[in-house]
Amino acid sequence: MTMEASAEPVLEQADGQVAAKPVRRRIRPRDVRWIRAAAELVGTFLICAAIYLSYSFGQMVMGQPSVVLPVLGTALTYLVVTAMLGGVSGGHFNPAVTVAAMFTSQISMVDGLIYIVAQVIGAIGAGAIAVAFVPVSKSIPEANWLVLSVNGFSGGSPAAVYLARQHITFGAPMAIVVELIGCIIVVATAITTLRSDGRARRNHALYTGLAYGVGVLVTYPITCSGLNPARSTGIAIFARSKHMAVSPISQLWLFWICPLLAASLVALVIIVTSIITDNMAMHAMGIATDAQPVAQAQTHADAFAATGAQTQDQSAQANPAPVQNTAADAADAAATAAPADTTAQAVDVSALSDTDAGQDADAGKQADGGQDEVAPVDAGTIPDLQVEPLHTASENEEGDEEPKDKPTEG
Repeated sequence: MTMEASAEPVLEQADGQVAAKPVRRRIRPRDVRWIRAAAELVGTFLICAAIYLSYSFGQMVMGQPSVVLPVLGTALTYLVVTAMLGGVSGGHFNPAVTVAAMFTSQISMVDGLIYIVAQVIGAIGAGAIAVAFVPVSKSIPEANWLVLSVNGFSGGSPAAVYLARQHITFGAPMAIVVELIGCIIVVATAITTLRSDGRARRNHALYTGLAYGVGVLVTYPITCSGLNPARSTGIAIFARSKHMAVSPISQLWLFWICPLLAASLVALVIIVTSIITDNMAMHAMGIATDAQPVAQAQTHADAFAATGAQTQDQSAQANPAPVQNTAADAADAAATAAPADTTAQAVDVSALSDTDAGQDADAGKQADGGQDEVAPVDAGTIPDLQVEPLHTASENEEGDEEPKDKPTEG
């Protein structure tokens, strides 16, 4: 007879009782690697397509390059797309942001490389769509459309034609400076609004959109706002054979080096800051640990003193100090303790003669002659009175017969 194993694992405790079944963990989209990579691909595609088309069609409609439309269009595009897909992948949509996240351990190396490949593929797809939808005519060739959306410097700058009339050109040094500044703003904002595990915070989309708007405002007149290596690569691949004044592929190196350098600088600053903060925290913890024995000793001393005082109070309450009565207090106590009625103890001695009284007095003196002090009488007791027996007349006569020459004791 064979028994089939249960599909669900059963946990047995040491006492033989069956424990509760393990709770199955709910799988979320962000927990699957290929779903996150797909979100990066789709997000980058939407962002780059919106930028390519808005830069080209918007500038052609306005008749001259303007920075207002690129700033607003880029900021809103990144804000909306990051809000839609940021909860799945973290909302990078930029290889520079992904590299910085890899350096700061907010994403693994494997996931980071997959993100970068997905971002570049999405940008290339957006470039193909943009070139395919550009209207071409004999009076307006493709180069006139693409020059406003392709990144470049010097002769490849969108403002190169207008600046050439004033004999002004922007070379590579100026392009490097502005791109580096803009990329630092973008990458720093994106990284600081991500959690330690790579998840996007609630304000990640808003701050990212604002950062890209500021970056475009700084870089658009000089380089047509690269800020994103994938964005620069996607349109440069399809614009290289469109008979442009400067080949975008020949200047593409700058739009990869500057963002990656900015990502490295931002990551370095974050790592150094984290190390300094950790060292300060450890130092503060060490000081607290050193001060703890002293504080404990002081606490124990205070507790011991408090316990001793409490013990003294309790002993004083249990054993009160004896009260010293004065002589007057003792007399009052004796008077109070003595009975008020002693008539029952009185003895009628009226029948005694004066001679007997004198003899009794002499006998009392002889009996008490050797005692200096009278023994104290206990309070609350009635002293026993020893009464002499009554003398009869015959006894008095016998007493008179005693010889007179007997010496008197006294």
